[in-house]
Amino acid sequence: MFESLLEARPGPGVQVIAAVLSRDRTCTFPGCAVPAFRCDLDHVRRPSPPGPGATQEATDVGPDELISLCRHHHVVRARHGWRPELAADGTVRWTSPTGHRYVRERLGVAQNRESPVIRS
Repeated sequence: MFESLLEARPGPGVQVIAAVLSRDRTCTFPGCAVPAFRCDLDHVRRPSPPGPGATQEATDVGPDELISLCRHHHVVRARHGWRPELAADGTVRWTSPTGHRYVRERLGVAQNRESPVIRS
């Protein structure tokens, strides 16, 4: 019964949603710790409208085009002009309306660290 609702709704598929939530873990706005499963998924760049005769495959959205934003930061981004850039490694670089830049590194990934050596 509910499967037909999921198939009929517009937006990303379940696998894309799972990939974004797994990658982001929390809201991607700098300093926010709201869990990703409680966030909205937002486009990194505003999607262009599909052209005439566009197929569903042509309009599908991938995880590299979406970020997790809590409702508060989703509204802040929309109203105040914050701009995100998503890097291939999951890092999100934010530019504020004043031009200042902030980096939110992907959580759970050691950045420039060597794994500890365990000796017996």
